[in-house]
Amino acid sequence: MRRLLLPLLLAVVGCDAFGGGDVVRQDAAAFPVLVDGRWGLIDADGRLVAPPAFDFADEVFNDRAAIRQGAVWGYARPDGSVAVEPQYVAAGRFEGDLAPVRTATEGWTYIDRDGARVGAAGYDSAEPFSDGRAAVRQGFLWGYIDESGGVVVEPQFAAAGPFVEGLAPVQAADGWQYVDRSGSVAFGGMFAEAGPFSAAGLAPVREAGSEVWKYVDRSGRIALNTTFEAASPFSEGYAAVRVGGRTGFIGTDGAFLVGPKLAEASAFSEGLAAVRFNNRWTYVSRDDGLIVASPAYASAAPFRGGLGQVTTGSGDNLRIGYVDAEGAPVWEPQR
Repeated sequence: MRRLLLPLLLAVVGCDAFGGGDVVRQDAAAFPVLVDGRWGLIDADGRLVAPPAFDFADEVFNDRAAIRQGAVWGYARPDGSVAVEPQYVAAGRFEGDLAPVRTATEGWTYIDRDGARVGAAGYDSAEPFSDGRAAVRQGFLWGYIDESGGVVVEPQFAAAGPFVEGLAPVQAADGWQYVDRSGSVAFGGMFAEAGPFSAAGLAPVREAGSEVWKYVDRSGRIALNTTFEAASPFSEGYAAVRVGGRTGFIGTDGAFLVGPKLAEASAFSEGLAAVRFNNRWTYVSRDDGLIVASPAYASAAPFRGGLGQVTTGSGDNLRIGYVDAEGAPVWEPQR
């Protein structure tokens, strides 16, 4: 599954990320920054709203940012006040009302925004919620829970992707297929690999015995009979695909918005997509497929709340910054 999802820069803190379709577009109330080696939060205008007090701070999702102090994780509010005291070995994002966390002794479980546990503990892996379901793993098998923490699909799959508009890709004994929210098979079994759906109603698949990627609709019919080397889910009407070792973007009709000339690309979010030319990143516009600024960054993340996070340097010299939709710096990269 991993090889289909052209890097989307959507790592979930402490969890295995299984790439989804449209990028989560919750308004970000604050944005993490590095100041003198410590992490704080700024607002959309680049004003520091939470002093640099953390060893690490993630993006804000649903008014909570995962934070790390030493070796343990908790959550902070957009103003930097601590909502859930650091106590976990790992912590995921609140892509909904619950977030996955891993305890030192009980494995993965879920908590609400105040830190109250919801549902059982003891999972070996746990994913964020999507479309009212979260994938969880016990041993080697994956199933799904609902937002009450109850198991709705018993662990039975070798792999499980996120639900989008009622369907999720799962790997069963006879291949990849799609299941509905109750776990009933919608279609599939003939796929060697399969990705999540998106709001466009299409999902990338690779048929058994084939090396090329196509797109199916919600009935399981091949809707785009393409021959891509790799393909990502659609986001905001466009999908990153690979042809001849280079990446471009297609629309739902299969026509290219951006031809295959990119080294790497993320999903569109808020009308922009992060793209890499050789070893530098910038953004392209969904309106015309043109870059908004010259490639200048070591990395670039999807836009959220009107800003895109960019970096320069690496390792001990990593510097975090933000640009607006026109590519202008709002927070110059610093550490």
